[in-house]
Amino acid sequence: MGYFEALGVVDAHRDLLAQMERDWTCPPSTFRPGLLDLSALKEQVAIHTQLPGVWAMKDPRSMFLLPAWSFLGVDRVRLIAVVRSPADAVRSIEKRDHIRQDRAEAIVDAYLRRLVEIADKVPLPVIHFPGDRDSLITQVRDLAASLDLPWDEEAALAFFDETLVRNRSPLRDFSPTYDLLVQKARYPKKVPAVSLQSLELSSEPEWPLETHVGIRHRQHRNQLWEMAHFSTDPEPEVVEVLLEGAWAGETGHPGVTLHQIEVKSPLAVGATLMKNRLRPHGVIAHGLLAGRSLSEIQFFFRSLYISTDPLAEVLIDVPDPRGMALLNVTPAYTDHPQPIRVQGIATQCGWDHVVTERLSPGRSGIFFRKRILTDSELIPVVTDLIASIQRIHTIEHWLSSGQVRQAGGVAHLVGESDPDTVRALRRRAEAAERNLERLRNRRSVKLVLALARPTRGVFRAVRSWKKSR
Repeated sequence: MGYFEALGVVDAHRDLLAQMERDWTCPPSTFRPGLLDLSALKEQVAIHTQLPGVWAMKDPRSMFLLPAWSFLGVDRVRLIAVVRSPADAVRSIEKRDHIRQDRAEAIVDAYLRRLVEIADKVPLPVIHFPGDRDSLITQVRDLAASLDLPWDEEAALAFFDETLVRNRSPLRDFSPTYDLLVQKARYPKKVPAVSLQSLELSSEPEWPLETHVGIRHRQHRNQLWEMAHFSTDPEPEVVEVLLEGAWAGETGHPGVTLHQIEVKSPLAVGATLMKNRLRPHGVIAHGLLAGRSLSEIQFFFRSLYISTDPLAEVLIDVPDPRGMALLNVTPAYTDHPQPIRVQGIATQCGWDHVVTERLSPGRSGIFFRKRILTDSELIPVVTDLIASIQRIHTIEHWLSSGQVRQAGGVAHLVGESDPDTVRALRRRAEAAERNLERLRNRRSVKLVLALARPTRGVFRAVRSWKKSR
């Protein structure tokens, strides 16, 4: 992530990561290169192997993509690590890519962990950058000697440019992984060539890397907007729903009044729209439903129905992996909910399916338009939302039971024993109940419920009769 990188190699690496629905912010731990289209990297291998003398390649992504180079016949190589101060690297990611500090720290640590794994298996010299000019040139001079490369002191002095060192952090480094790498680094008199084929790497990040903070997520958003054609109003008011931490750069269409809201889950979308007094003609959301349960998706569409314009439209993407490449990557790619399940739930909640389009190897976009419900259809929508309060109370009961068991030394709550998990679930339950309480107190909801009560028995009888048929 810096200067003096071979742009052709960088583009080839980006292409490989994109085929696995990833980018440099969330690289894979392992993958099967034979299942990918390696043509772009193969071209770069041919270009570099035809160069006279010694050639080198620099790109941080390469430490996660070495199996692809090995698959294409590049086997005996000498590996050199160039490492920047972790605090400086985190600050650079924050400033350049607008990624929150804790997420930037997780990314930097994942790269350092992969270097530590390499250093465990083969001799790995480490160049520490940046430092003062004399220190850096001394490190590179010693490295050149261990690689049997000629040295030009005058060219080295002219090459160093202090203005290229940006985004330095005033904080002192505190990274156990970085300290471990420094301990494991080796500086042999002659750096040996190692076999990539025998270098099996599989280190996983200590903290899961989120897939919605990098360039791949932005590309998906742009693809989703290209699919968007909100047609029910000449000057539509559209809300874009962003996952917490996602890049909030400008998107949209000419003539569209755009609002952006940030949420942690689909459960909060309806309440956030009401809180901000928004009743949009359209809603667009990327990555919001990946990995969510069917009940969460149902609540999302129910809450959107009563908080949007009567002729509103919704555009959302869902996981839809195709091909073996995505199925052989670790960490595993999220493969649910599938489009057909989302479409079925949306239809039940009053949203008609308009079109489904494939956006990328792992995602499809689905466009829905609100259907005007009959009275008999509308009542279940509202009553189901209110009934969700009962499910929240059930969660509260689980929490209370978990705390009692924890006090008795048998800490077990939905597979977790961490008291922080208990507190987190309680906070989520309380927040959900507050949102539902606000929803229940809306005048329109009270009116529908008041009208529904006298005729509820009739509707239930009709529904039972339809089912019996």
